Amino acid sequence: MNFTPQQLAGGGSYNCKTRVGNWLEDVCLEEAKFGDFKRAREHGTLTMGMFNTKVASCTSTVPHTYSEDGLIKYGDSIVLAHKQTGGSLACDPFEAAGFDSSEFNASVCESTSSMARNTFVITKVDEADPSEYVAWGTPFRLMCNPSLRVDEETNMLQPPLFLASSLKNERKASPLSNNQLVYMTAKVTYSTVWKTQMPAVSKDSGAARVLSQGEALVSGCDVVLQHCQTMQLLSSDSRNAMNTDFGTEYEVCGATMQKNGKVSVMAGEFSGRRTSVTNVKPEMDQNIWSFVTSSDASLGDDNRNLPPPLSAAGLIAKVLDVMKKRSKNAVRALKSAFKSMDETGDFKLDREDLKWGLKNLGVELNDEQFGVLFKHFDKGGDGIISLTEFLVATRGEMNEKREAVVLAAYDKLDADGSGMVNITTLTEGEAAKDFMSVWEATPDGIVTKEEFIEYYKDLSAEIESDDQFEQTLLSAWGL
Repeated sequence: MNFTPQQLAGGGSYNCKTRVGNWLEDVCLEEAKFGDFKRAREHGTLTMGMFNTKVASCTSTVPHTYSEDGLIKYGDSIVLAHKQTGGSLACDPFEAAGFDSSEFNASVCESTSSMARNTFVITKVDEADPSEYVAWGTPFRLMCNPSLRVDEETNMLQPPLFLASSLKNERKASPLSNNQLVYMTAKVTYSTVWKTQMPAVSKDSGAARVLSQGEALVSGCDVVLQHCQTMQLLSSDSRNAMNTDFGTEYEVCGATMQKNGKVSVMAGEFSGRRTSVTNVKPEMDQNIWSFVTSSDASLGDDNRNLPPPLSAAGLIAKVLDVMKKRSKNAVRALKSAFKSMDETGDFKLDREDLKWGLKNLGVELNDEQFGVLFKHFDKGGDGIISLTEFLVATRGEMNEKREAVVLAAYDKLDADGSGMVNITTLTEGEAAKDFMSVWEATPDGIVTKEEFIEYYKDLSAEIESDDQFEQTLLSAWGL
């Protein structure tokens, strides 16, 4: 709540009947609050609106893979059930984990019923790997469900999030147990790689763990998930309960939880080396998980109509759409705005020029979206892009039918065939005014054929129908 200096000093609110006092501050403050409210409502960022959107998205129905042979394959959508809590691994891509806004919360929810936030997709680390089945000891990644990554503003899928972990430090640790933090991230690094092992629970575990390496993983069997970078096991404990937007859930972290006794295992026999008996402590239930597939084949059907992945082409279309709403000639207005920023005249823009130039034009892009857009144009990787290339990509190419209409129109305007037309002498209508207002040339009104075509290439990006484009051009010049 904001207050005026007078109110903070103990005074009441002023009104327009007050002869002495700064009542205008109250008026301006109320107008500013209402303006903030309207902007939040238009962008869907009101607190209750965001909460309802989040819950609806996270609890939506998604495909849950049905496995006829009971084996786990790459690309399967599975629920990762936890033995000790009786719940399942879940994520919240709307809630940042800690200080880094690119890392999102992971937890164990109480439900094992399939929904968007607790149904993960198993993906390969090496796309060239021909293997179809997930095997014991083979690295893999757990990707969040694509339904959680739909961006309503751009109607595209944001980059996927993967389950990750990293070494504990003074700024990054699990909030309750102070163990290694586990989170979701879009950064595809080695921190997102996991592998499965058989739990060491009996005297036969050593031989079973070694002999199982390379065999296909069976749905529903107990596994421990080891983080390949830090060698810690994925863990959760019912003692570490926390309140979330979805109710009471349990913290998930990277911690190897072991019992006091020891069992014999093998260390190097699988790779052909002989080792002496190796004793290890068996894992506790906090480290025991299982990959669960659907028991109903119909639940595996994917009837979703998901948008395409985030791409530079889609973001360029968004830029053009925003400019259409702001200006009658969107591409020309965009060109004029960026050229005014090009102080050196070399038709080059750096990262900050493009970022703040788009923002000033009303194009709101988050860091991920802007990164995709800039990388598309930064061919040399030097942080500099060509203004000309950006503008040409924004407007797109004009098809042959439209170009033929433009050429025919210019030829009719160029009665003497000189290749130069004085636009101001042809008409006093809106077409000439619009043309001259954005035409970058001398004010004498002389336009060459190339300049005429360039103008209508820009205008063509805003008109979808070829017939409408032709009618617009011909009627504008009275042809």
